Amino acid sequence: MIAPASYEAFKHAYIVEKTVDVEAEIRGESQMIRIEALRHFRDGHYSTRAYRQEHVTLQPTYPQSGGKNDRLPEDYRIWVDYDLPWTHHEDADSALSQALGFLSERCDK
Repeated sequence: MIAPASYEAFKHAYIVEKTVDVEAEIRGESQMIRIEALRHFRDGHYSTRAYRQEHVTLQPTYPQSGGKNDRLPEDYRIWVDYDLPWTHHEDADSALSQALGFLSERCDK
């Protein structure tokens, strides 16, 4: 078990207790959303953090030998911050439930 008192040097520290991934229809687009329930190191309360999955193409930014790129563009899936209202609960399930409620308000009906 991690002892928070051992890590006084950190201003903020959280432990990811549970994670929920949902596919949601938002503004006519299917999106994958990840919501994490975070336990605060110091007080033990739970909040949530959310991400949206994005598909991006990364392309080399500078030419390699002979003015040609040695690598071709590559496609990746990445998680970017997704803004949901703040939650604060005594347990992870309650925090996730509230965050899922906030997310469902944004979903297409």
